[in-house]
Formats: sequence, C-alpha cells, structure tokens
Amino acid sequence: MCSFNWLNTIMSKVNLIPQLISQLSETTSQEQKYKIVKKYEKETLFKRILLFSYNPWINFKLQHFVPKHMGKQFGMGMSRFMHMFEELIAGKLDPKDAEFGFNMAFLHVNSEEAPILLGIINQSLDVGLEIETINRVWPNSISDYPLRTAKVGKHKDFTKFPASIQTVSKGLRVNVIITDNTVQYRNKDGTVIEGWEIWNEQFINLAQGQGTVFDGHAVIADNNKIAETDNAKVLEADAEDIRFIFWDVIRYDGFISGKDDRIGYNWRYNGLEHMMMLAYAKNPQPCYDILKAELVGSQEQLSAAIKNYSKAVIRSLDDTWSNGESDGEIISSQK
Repeated sequence: MCSFNWLNTIMSKVNLIPQLISQLSETTSQEQKYKIVKKYEKETLFKRILLFSYNPWINFKLQHFVPKHMGKQFGMGMSRFMHMFEELIAGKLDPKDAEFGFNMAFLHVNSEEAPILLGIINQSLDVGLEIETINRVWPNSISDYPLRTAKVGKHKDFTKFPASIQTVSKGLRVNVIITDNTVQYRNKDGTVIEGWEIWNEQFINLAQGQGTVFDGHAVIADNNKIAETDNAKVLEADAEDIRFIFWDVIRYDGFISGKDDRIGYNWRYNGLEHMMMLAYAKNPQPCYDILKAELVGSQEQLSAAIKNYSKAVIRSLDDTWSNGESDGEIISSQK
C-alpha cells in the first residue's frame, strides 16, 4: 500500500506541469488564472516556465527551432533541461549550440512535457496570463522596463558605509545592452534608440563576449568635452558627436530579471573600470568614459566631502543592483 502511494505521488508530480498549463489555457478569467498560479507559487519549475515565457526582455533567438524528436513515454522531467535557458540568458550558451543541446533533450524528455519545453524555446507558450497577474503572485518578477533610480534624501541620514560620492550626471538616460555580440541602445522607458550603430564595435569590444548592460547618460561632445545634455538635442545629434558617461554595469541575466544580488556596487564599478582598461587596445579613442567616484568610509568623511558637490549621488559599496529605488542609493542636494 505504501509503495503504491509513493508511486502515485511521483506520477502525479510528473503530470503536474501539463495539468497546470492545460488549466490555465482553458480558464478565461484573470482572477481564476491568478488563483491557479497562486496555489502553486512554490513550485519552482512552474515559476521558471512562466517567467521565461512572459518576460518581454528575454529573446532566446530560437523561434524557428524544430526538434528532431518529441520526447518519449516515461522520459525525464523537463526540469533537467531548464539550465540551458539560464545559460542562454547569461550569454554562456550560443543559440546554435543550444539547438544541439535541445535536440538531445528531446530524445530524453517525457512526451507530455515536450510540447511545453518547445513552447518555451520558440517563445510561443501562451496560457493567457497578463504580466500584472504574474507579478501579483511573485511581486516585481517581471518589470515593464528594469531601471535603477536613486531616492531623494539627506546625506546626514545616510548610514550604509563604505560608500561612493559622484556628481549628478546630466544627459539622456541610456542603457547600452550587449547580448550575443549584438548591441541595443534603449532609453529610460525601454524605447530602442536608432542611429548609433557606428559605436557597436566599441561596445562589443568593451563587453568582451559577455551579456552586459552599461548604465549611464548619452551626451553631445565637442573635442571630447560635454557640449550639450538636453535630451531632445542628444537624440537629434549626429552619431559621431555622441559620447557616453557610465556609472554602472550589470550582468544581462540579472538586468532582465530586475534584480542581481551577486555583487555590490564596489565590484560593479571596479569591473567597469577594468573593462575599459582591457578594451583600450581595441578602442584607443573610446566613445565612453566612467563617472568619477570619491570613496568615504563614515558619516564624518561624507559630511566633509559632500561640501564639494552642489548635488551628488551617494551609493553604498555593498548595494546590489535591482529595478527601482534602494536605500543604498540617494541623491542629496546642498541647497
């Protein structure tokens, strides 16, 4: 009797994902869909499937992939193969290499889950969920567009030391996004900026083959000095006159998930400096620079240093990156 119950539990677990996908597809009400997802919110595989399928910033570039097989009866669970999606997002796996890996997966995956796996790969899996519904279950799991913003605060209330001080940069807020040796320029609401392709090679050199997002401002320069920061004028300017000022670098997989708690700002800033140094041989006349930072280790040091800034950004060196505001990053004005 015990062994039968154990086997029944295992079998129901194998069938769970196809059953949930079927239930969601057949349910028309978002509220009912929410109840289904909420009930199974702790099922890690279920969560990964929905986040991979509905995150608009993910592109596996395998929309036309057709497997040579479609699984087998009593095959492996698809959870065995989900790591390939994470490697694609992180830029550790090329789409062409992924095709080989997924073809191998379809030789072994169980036939009930094979269509779901293919739907994720082709990014065609649609069970009628809205992003707002997914975020009700797992808050902030999918962002409209991931963007770090600083809180307005007073330097005397800042307590997260050690920290950096930087002057408030001005210009057109821009993310330079590099994945699979392709470059995109997006503004603060995610809109793609066209016409700056002449700088693509420099950013590919700077990223060194990694899925990377550079965060900063675009400005108009004259003889390598900032000449204009007005957003409209920057967008209208000739690409040859555009320069970039960066203060942060984020791993692409963390960026599109809206959170990356692997490294603090100290390591990100130092990494940005190091990347620029390594790329100098290929980019002897870079179109970019780093926003200089001053380090402070206490409130006393901060109070003394802040006098040299009319308006400054104060960032904790331990602060990890996430979408939105953080207590570890504030804008402080001396006025």
